[in-house]
Amino acid sequence: MENKELFNFEAQGYSCAEVENYIDKLKAEYKKVFEYANNIKSDNEKLKKICRALSDENKTLKGSPAAASAPAADISANVEKINSLIVALAKEGSALKDLIK
Repeated sequence: MENKELFNFEAQGYSCAEVENYIDKLKAEYKKVFEYANNIKSDNEKLKKICRALSDENKTLKGSPAAASAPAADISANVEKINSLIVALAKEGSALKDLIK
């Protein structure tokens, strides 16, 4: 590190206790970031599962006569929800990448 005033100096160099405390804080922050990343991955898998189910449902509805009677507003509402979830997930992913940098 370039900042030489980050830790206090003792007779032989930096204060070991302060350095160890700083390392422990870094470990705790990295642990939080990785837990957050794992939660994002888990949420992403859940969203993919929902998207696959909706995609399969849409394919089934397209082939059935009931598809003509299905309200278009309901289908577009589902599409809007999926799109908003994908956008939110992308934002969280880029925020996580910024945290890791």
